[in-house]
Amino acid sequence: MPTATPQAYFEEALRLLAREGRNGLRIGRLCAALGVTSGSFYHHFGSWEGFVAALLEHWEREETARLVELVNASDDALERVTRMKYLALTVPHEAETAIRAWATVDPIVDAAQRAVDRGRVRALGDVLASVIADDALRERLASLGVAVLAGHQQIAGVTPVELSSLLDEFELLVRAHADGAWDPAVTPAATVAPWRTAAHEEQ
Repeated sequence: MPTATPQAYFEEALRLLAREGRNGLRIGRLCAALGVTSGSFYHHFGSWEGFVAALLEHWEREETARLVELVNASDDALERVTRMKYLALTVPHEAETAIRAWATVDPIVDAAQRAVDRGRVRALGDVLASVIADDALRERLASLGVAVLAGHQQIAGVTPVELSSLLDEFELLVRAHADGAWDPAVTPAATVAPWRTAAHEEQ
């Protein structure tokens, strides 16, 4: 009998969420896409609730790995913020938009979404610590950076402005508040091309 790993289920679930939203995520659809029977699903997860818990844990783990990569990317402030923009672009935005909508009706999903966003704010605050000394200002800027990401997910298709452009504006704002650690002659446009190209190639 054909089988599938939990990882394969998670990847297909995120694809279904991205294409069709929460209503498209069904046991039958998952199994059909993976070419397995429902027995495989229940073997791995036991129930729908078990699957949702495992999927959310997987998603949180993946996003936490992004944050660890961001914080440890480099000791150079400019390089770390540039890396932040690259990682923000490679978030699975369509799937995450569906997860945010799902979170409005499911407290378990809501808790997972909030945990991911809190982790993002903390990680971005750590990145900004090398250039923003004021704790309150740094927290506001970190919150704003995550708000840009989450907000753009909600208005995708409403505006032609790309997330990459908004992240460039966010970097300019951070530079305006920085404590002199960056060379003001180095603009986002001078550093944006490599990570933007790589991110678009991965999508």
